[in-house]
Amino acid sequence: MGELVPAPGPPAATRSHDGLEYRDVDLSGVDARDARFLGCAFTGCRCDDLDLAGARLVDCTLDATTATTAAWRSTTWQDVTVDGFRFGALALPAADLTRVRFSAGRVDFANLRDTTFTDVVFAGCDLRELDAAGARWTRVRFEDCRIGHLDVHAATLTAVDLSAAELEGVAGVGGLRGARISDVQLLQLAPAFAEHLGVRTPGR
Repeated sequence: MGELVPAPGPPAATRSHDGLEYRDVDLSGVDARDARFLGCAFTGCRCDDLDLAGARLVDCTLDATTATTAAWRSTTWQDVTVDGFRFGALALPAADLTRVRFSAGRVDFANLRDTTFTDVVFAGCDLRELDAAGARWTRVRFEDCRIGHLDVHAATLTAVDLSAAELEGVAGVGGLRGARISDVQLLQLAPAFAEHLGVRTPGR
């Protein structure tokens, strides 16, 4: 990313935005649907109901970004870093992320249904509820993360590593096929696996 130019105003829908810096601005309620961002930085921005549906972000950074609700469905992210974030509800259904890193952030509810993730890392994140039903993930890692509840119904996971995460509960355990979990997680999930396989234990 080269030298950035302070953005002259909020982003606009369907427009291209190249090499701009949005610093300490309130982007709440802005309509940036189908916009294109190349080499842009968002630092300390408030993004309540910022609409990025269908937008494309390439070689961008989002630092200390906060939002009560972020409706970013069907977005495309490539070579993006997201650090120090705080989202109440993050809606990324049908989004396509490649080489994206999320670090040191918190999300109360993440709608990641039907997403396509390739080479995505979550590091030091607190993910209270993560809905990844129908997701297609390849080489996704969770490093030192807490996941309160994970839904992987009908998910397709390839080389997904959950072993370094604190995993409190999983729905749709059959969707974990292809994922790596720790021995401790295996013991924790044993009842769910048994139920999924129709295995009964004495007294049940």
